[in-house]
Amino acid sequence: MARRCRIGGPAVVGLLSAWFLLFGARYPVSAAASQETTGEGLTLVTHTISAELASGYQPVIVDMNRDGRPDVIGLSTRLEELAWFQNPDWQRHVITTGLNRAINLAATDLDDDGIPEIVVAHEFGTTHESSLGVLLLLTHRGDPTQLWDVREIDRTPTVHRVRWADVDGTGKPVLVTAPLTGPAATAPEYRDSVSLYWYQPDDWSRHLISGSDEGVVHGLLVKPWMDADRDAVFTASFVGVHVHQFIDGEWIRGRLAGGDSSPWPQSGSSEVEVGRLGAGHFITTIEPWHGDSVVVYREDNESWTRQVIDTIDSGHTIVTADFDGDGRDEIVTGDRRDSRSLYLYQATDSEGVNWSRQVLDDGDMSPSGCAVADLNGDTRIDLVCIGGSTANLKWYENTSGN
Repeated sequence: MARRCRIGGPAVVGLLSAWFLLFGARYPVSAAASQETTGEGLTLVTHTISAELASGYQPVIVDMNRDGRPDVIGLSTRLEELAWFQNPDWQRHVITTGLNRAINLAATDLDDDGIPEIVVAHEFGTTHESSLGVLLLLTHRGDPTQLWDVREIDRTPTVHRVRWADVDGTGKPVLVTAPLTGPAATAPEYRDSVSLYWYQPDDWSRHLISGSDEGVVHGLLVKPWMDADRDAVFTASFVGVHVHQFIDGEWIRGRLAGGDSSPWPQSGSSEVEVGRLGAGHFITTIEPWHGDSVVVYREDNESWTRQVIDTIDSGHTIVTADFDGDGRDEIVTGDRRDSRSLYLYQATDSEGVNWSRQVLDDGDMSPSGCAVADLNGDTRIDLVCIGGSTANLKWYENTSGN
């Protein structure tokens, strides 16, 4: 049975049973208890894609078999296998084996054959002494349900985040990677500068974006910023949130927010996302590193006003999306530790001064990573999250308006 989480409006008795009569055969799911919460007009139905992902870390949503339906890759830091789950029945297919401490991946279709190329970072450690930082390129052999070819393309110790980015608006993505720490960094201070890199897929040569981040660079976001036609690259580190834009052949780095003002190493930011409230932008973060503050920054006279909208246990992921189609993005994050809960925040005013919190998953999701996309072609944005201590991968289907 699926679990229904209703955010907004009165609870509607019996809709869950009706949903299964209509769609249960198409979307088989694991058993789960039914739960509803009420708030403002958003309804999510929970489906368990997998319950066997020990130390689940990152979900990636991408069409893996050119059938037009987004599939889900689930990366675990403990498993030697990397697998994808086929939409809509979530059949599991192994991509590769032999991974060791895989930490992140990025997928995009470089050769326009409808099946993505995948870059995986593995052999991870938090210091240069403990990490080989191997980048692997995975390519299919014609049938994406069978094992893929594997090729090493680079080594950068502590490489922690990888993303594809269209930085010049040409539609030809480059790979962006961020190590977690610098060469001289040691716990608990991790004092050193950290480099941010980019790669051209034609020869995989490594280029420097910036060497100015410091401490732990935990957050890496690729998203359009002031130019809707090209991606910017955002980092969250001990020195706050910065944006990097590729302009006239050069990388320009700008500071957006300083993050938590506590003394080092409790300073700065850990995760970063951006969103929209109508015509305006906002920035949202988890602060500090693996921290307990959910923060929103609102633009005010060319500066950013910091506001803590909630205190949680330990945040490790944050995403934004307009789940209810009202032109204002919601925020999703959660507790990785004891409460193992997932939360959604909605602005209750047009300026984003006040935010309400609703529980999407109470006790059965320790979110290490979340991603958003329309998984079933109904034009509504859905949510996928993967749990670390809960070892699960879930699809939160947006059924708002049904």
